[in-house]
Amino acid sequence: MRSIVIDDYIRSVMTKNQIPGLSVAVVQEGEPVLVKGYGLANIEHSVPATEHTVYEIASVGKTFTATAIMMLVEQGIISLEEAIADYLDHLPLTWQNVTIGHILSHQSGIPSYTDAPNYWEITHLNLSKSEILALVTHLPLKFRPGEFSAYDNTGYYLLGLILEKVTGQSYGDLLQERIFAPLGMNATVMNDPSDIVPHRAAGYRLLNSKLVNKPYYSPSVTYSAGGQLSSVEDMVKWEQALCGVTLLKQSTLNKMWTPHFPNQGDDWKKLRYVAGLGWWAFNYGDRRVVGHNGSILGFASNITRFIDDKITVILLCNLDKISRPDAIAKKIAEYYCPALTELLLQPPLAKREQGQRDKINCS
Repeated sequence: MRSIVIDDYIRSVMTKNQIPGLSVAVVQEGEPVLVKGYGLANIEHSVPATEHTVYEIASVGKTFTATAIMMLVEQGIISLEEAIADYLDHLPLTWQNVTIGHILSHQSGIPSYTDAPNYWEITHLNLSKSEILALVTHLPLKFRPGEFSAYDNTGYYLLGLILEKVTGQSYGDLLQERIFAPLGMNATVMNDPSDIVPHRAAGYRLLNSKLVNKPYYSPSVTYSAGGQLSSVEDMVKWEQALCGVTLLKQSTLNKMWTPHFPNQGDDWKKLRYVAGLGWWAFNYGDRRVVGHNGSILGFASNITRFIDDKITVILLCNLDKISRPDAIAKKIAEYYCPALTELLLQPPLAKREQGQRDKINCS
């Protein structure tokens, strides 16, 4: 009976948002209790979405980047307190005091290249990493490192370069060797639109309320800030690795899932979420809840981990700009853990808050 109710809810959400295909996974106490696809992975060929369907997961991939960094921290190879300038050459002078910890917690003050005025003019171009960084290297910092918090794709792009510099491997090979292969995440790879990828979903956008195919979006503008493909079947393995403390120590995971307040941070009670290290800590009172959204042309994703309730929901879909995927994840979790209905969903940030320079965004 519960599965029928959940199916009805998911289909109603898909209808409301005009979502073509959605794959969902629920993991409870480390075991999958729902791994299923709904709708179509490809409308033109009427291909059903399943647990095997492969989507672009966008910024959910930042959790992989952060994990790779923290693996090196555990090994004593790098430190969160070290400046990124210790590893990367030819950085702007204003970036010299930015640390790895600042970047992981979105407190670097470095402007996000995705906010550059001409960003959408170059997303169809296959640019070099230096050309991507050149979008913001001439700009001043938004604030002094550690003073405030603002979502920053540039920082996670830099983390990929640091990983390559320290290990001597490409970012993709590093993730494959240290995370994906050991966990058996065989469908999870770096996105290359020219590759033949089994079960790859087509991405869609809404244009004047009509579904259209997404335009080309170069993987050069995603890289370590969210350039992976994955399926919910694979993301279940990722969640089980987190539950089983497979890749990192529990103390390290706890540090990643703890809110890291900037020096000028507001009262926790006033905030909807605060950055941890590679994750966002959601303000649900005493309950520990962490997660990450992902949004890119044609796709949206979410992973929400209700740590104390031992339940995680993963959503991957082939339509971008989905409203509040974290709200959808919470509602699904409530069917398995009714106690979560007692938690009031945190409201979206008000427009006045979005205009402040210490705004927090987890897309």
